[in-house]
Amino acid sequence: MQHHPIPHKIGRLIPWQGKDYRYFSGTAYLGMGSVPQFEQLIIQGIQQYGPNHGASRFSNVQLEVYEELEQQFASGAGAPYAALLSSGFMAGYLTQTLLCEMAHTVWAAPDAHPAILPANYQPDPEQSFHEFANECIQKSHQVKGQTIAILSNAVDTILPAIHDFDWVKDLSPANTYYLLVDDSHAFGLLGKGIYGTYSQWKSLPAHLIVAGSLGKGLAIPAGIVLGDAQFIGKVKNSAIFRGASPAAPGYCQAFLQAGKIYKQQQSLLQANMEYFFKLINNSSDQLRYDPRFPVITFKNNGWSPKLLEAGIMISSFSYPRPEDPPVDRIILSAYHMQEDLEKLTEVLTNTSI
Repeated sequence: MQHHPIPHKIGRLIPWQGKDYRYFSGTAYLGMGSVPQFEQLIIQGIQQYGPNHGASRFSNVQLEVYEELEQQFASGAGAPYAALLSSGFMAGYLTQTLLCEMAHTVWAAPDAHPAILPANYQPDPEQSFHEFANECIQKSHQVKGQTIAILSNAVDTILPAIHDFDWVKDLSPANTYYLLVDDSHAFGLLGKGIYGTYSQWKSLPAHLIVAGSLGKGLAIPAGIVLGDAQFIGKVKNSAIFRGASPAAPGYCQAFLQAGKIYKQQQSLLQANMEYFFKLINNSSDQLRYDPRFPVITFKNNGWSPKLLEAGIMISSFSYPRPEDPPVDRIILSAYHMQEDLEKLTEVLTNTSI
């Protein structure tokens, strides 16, 4: 795996060693960093609130922007309440920590992100999500009176695959279930508006909790937890939430004012996805993708150096552990132009591993 250190922000073109590379990596699905109006909103937010706010959310002087974002996000997602944290990893970590204290047992999906996994918990990487779901159903009918926490990503970004949780309806009603869904790669892409999948799963026979990063599609360095009054109360009364510094307030203010920009970028991304998947149209049997999601992976490794030779830089690194083999992925973004997608299609159809 070759690293490419650069001294500037990332966009659709990456200058490196005297050559421009078309960039198909990262998690900036909506391409917000390439929108001047969004950058201006961030600058205005910093001018209003300062570069950072290091005090506890519970100090005697409080910034109103945090509660405003929580209320807007909860309303948009169709959730009762929300809790804003400084990162998606912290949101996931705090949520699973509280669930582990409440639950008799924890079941984690094979692709669950490390942020939502208990310490030393190792899901079976060879197990499919379908096999995991069936196993949960079977185990649920073997116990009674248990409180069970089920942990999963909304999306497997490695396959890729969008997960369906309707199978939770088949769990035994003799237990109490908490379903934690990590929406880090769903915010801005899936579900209700830019607000993720909470509304899609809130009618399941489980206490639904959604947590995740706002720093990917939404480009806000923060994390959020969505849930009912009881659980969000536990989050906000925890020592971690009370003791940690909150998110940078200027970015939060920018988020509150960027609704039209997010909608615009969603439309651009959707158009790019439709155009690319129409171009590729199963012309390469070496690709894996879901046309509803802007990530494409390969059935075989080794694509990254081949594409780099053709001027295309994709995602390629060991994940989630350093000893794992590198995973090659193509990521589409709203900032891509049709000529980028055409070039990518040309290279893919004329390359084999």
